[in-house]
Amino acid sequence: MAEKIAVISDIHGNFWALQSVLDDLKKRNVDVIFNLGDSLYGPLDPAKTFELLCKQNMISILGNEDRLILDSVDKATTNSTLEYVMSKLSNEAFSWLDSLPPTTLYKDFFLCHGTVNRDDEYCIERVTEKGVKRKENDELLQDIRGIEQAVICCGHSHLNSVIQLKSNRYIVNPGSVGLQAYRDSVPFDHVMQTGNPNASYCIINKDNEWYRFEHVLVSYDWASAAACAVTNHRKDWARWLQTGKA
Repeated sequence: MAEKIAVISDIHGNFWALQSVLDDLKKRNVDVIFNLGDSLYGPLDPAKTFELLCKQNMISILGNEDRLILDSVDKATTNSTLEYVMSKLSNEAFSWLDSLPPTTLYKDFFLCHGTVNRDDEYCIERVTEKGVKRKENDELLQDIRGIEQAVICCGHSHLNSVIQLKSNRYIVNPGSVGLQAYRDSVPFDHVMQTGNPNASYCIINKDNEWYRFEHVLVSYDWASAAACAVTNHRKDWARWLQTGKA
């Protein structure tokens, strides 16, 4: 049976990017949308992002920074971006996040944010002291042992990728809707960057046991998103949003 699936991830409160991606999806007649998490965290517009997500019929899971929001309820924080996000979200938004599973299944698809066991680790990439490397297929197979689904959909790294494994199995990262570059210090200082500011997502066309993958880049009003980041004291996010470079 043929089916068309859209996979999105890592919106990070970027309402402008999400709106453009959803507008693009309307032209493609997809059957289902997977949202792989990290939906609301960021110095942008988490409230409007939540309102837009609520209007969509999609399968969503929790990302590590969604979990950070939930873990910070009724707790003091020195993270100014987290404090901003918390101040903008409604009770309905907190309830929605709290309802999301960390992983889920849909037919022959396994959905996770990071790896199959952790939402804060990269599935396809490995961070070393010398930089970010793509894992070898044997390591990937070891990482997904116990998962029987043919396609593992993951996010977190913001880098779009399709890895073909043995026996017609795949690992798919759709890239990020809302943030095309960033810097992190865990487990070592590293950058993730696409080199362009366009929103990214993936279309999977399934026909019986065959899969066709299409990565889609969508232009949007990243200047407005960057201006919002500056207003909320994150010039680094503004640079990442406008250039796709960190």
